[in-house]
Formats: sequence, structure tokens, C-alpha cells
Amino acid sequence: MSKAKAQGTTHESWIVNEFKKIGFSARRIAEGGSADEGDVEVFIQGSRWILEGKARQNLNVQQTLGKARKKANGLPVAVVWKRLVKVAGYTNRQPVEGERVVVILSWEDFLAVLNNGLRENTIIEKEKE
Repeated sequence: MSKAKAQGTTHESWIVNEFKKIGFSARRIAEGGSADEGDVEVFIQGSRWILEGKARQNLNVQQTLGKARKKANGLPVAVVWKRLVKVAGYTNRQPVEGERVVVILSWEDFLAVLNNGLRENTIIEKEKE
């Protein structure tokens, strides 16, 4: 396995484990050639999401998100980017300082998450009354 492939696999596994730690159902998706949907499947607020994991130095955000959306065939998608850079004294690229991992959503998917969360919070607040 190439170094880049190993870094990608490690990042995808990290994503799955982080979701599982907080009680979400998540799994890595096997590469499927022309049927490849993305890297990770997770269920968020009852919806199936496809996540594209990227562990690299540079990323064209719009292009990567656009490709992920096409592969996911209309499902909500997010790109989970861990920016890695060359650092003197290390043989492997290292995460940048500050925000080590960021999640990139389309505007529509972001609004859908907010809308669902607000609706759920409203229902919970009404139940408390």
C-alpha cells in the first residue's frame, strides 16, 4: 500500500471511530469503482450521509465537494479534511497547528442540518413544558 493510501485509510478509520465514540452509526465504504459513493457512511439525524476523507496538504474545496456530491448520487455529503504539511525534523507530513480537521459542507446541506437540529430542539423544548 502506498504512503498516501495508508494515510487516507488511517484518516477514514479515525473519522469512523470519532463518530462511534459519540454514538453514531458509521462505517468505511469499500471502494466500488464506478459504484464508489465515497469513503465513509454515517447516519445523521436519520439521514444517510456520505463523507469524503482527505488527508493532504492542499485541497480545492469546491472541486472536491462537487466530486463527492456526484459520487454520492444526491445524498448529503461532507468533506473531512485533515491538512498535513512537511515539517522539518519529521519524515511524515504532520497536521497543521490550529484547526487540525475541518468539515466542509455545501450551503444547502449546512442549512438542512441546522433546520433539522432546530426542529428537534423545538420538539424537545415543547416536551419539557
